[in-house]
Amino acid sequence: MSSPGHFAVREHGSGPGVLWLHGYTMDSSLWQPLWELLPDWRHVGVDLPGHGATSRPLSAEGGFAGLASELADVLRSRNISRVVALSFGTTAALQLAIDHPDLVSRLVLAAPTVAGGAGAPRVAERYRDLRRLFATFGPGRHMTDLWMQSPPDIFRGTESRPLVRERIRTVVDRHRWTELANGAMRQLNQHLQSTAALAGIPASVLCVVGEQDMPAFGDNAGTLRRTVPDCRVTTVPGTGHLPLLESPEVVAPEIGAHL
Repeated sequence: MSSPGHFAVREHGSGPGVLWLHGYTMDSSLWQPLWELLPDWRHVGVDLPGHGATSRPLSAEGGFAGLASELADVLRSRNISRVVALSFGTTAALQLAIDHPDLVSRLVLAAPTVAGGAGAPRVAERYRDLRRLFATFGPGRHMTDLWMQSPPDIFRGTESRPLVRERIRTVVDRHRWTELANGAMRQLNQHLQSTAALAGIPASVLCVVGEQDMPAFGDNAGTLRRTVPDCRVTTVPGTGHLPLLESPEVVAPEIGAHL
């Protein structure tokens, strides 16, 4: 791993560059199976603040616009114009495409999460439970156990894929949860990506939705399809909220074709 600027970064392969943005409580190590199925690309995965090997915590200061500005620096420094993102990472990717439209040509959004748009039911309640648990016991496996419960059904699609679930659990076990203590997650969840802002995205967008995902994320994909000038939606059979991790062999050809 390397640490350009403010992010820890994993790289794999050679060819045109692709930036990868992971989901909440995860890190870039989870992309490896999908990267191996896409050998013609130079994959650059960042660990977002407060995640993985990036030591600084996630902060509300600067919000998603500040995070997008830092990600724009990664695109410039690595000569990258393609971005793949999952869940929480898609909000950052959308802000990147909104604020820096000249830098993003192709965008893949899996379980798309539009700030201010539809959200998963009971996520806010789960965040409250996690904050209470963290305040009492700090980080650890007890936080993973609570976070990976259903509802909300964020991890339900991994229940029939024990190896995938264990890989994810191992990463979540390492999460530090500082964004719950400093209030950053609560403030970031108040961000809004307006219809007008989405309509100004010039990138070609592919939304990837798990067939068994929570309805809110299908709704978000529909909003993007109606709003972003060049956007289409594909549904991955038999997957939930994490289709890129649950069925990499199914999504890889579709992602490669779009990129």
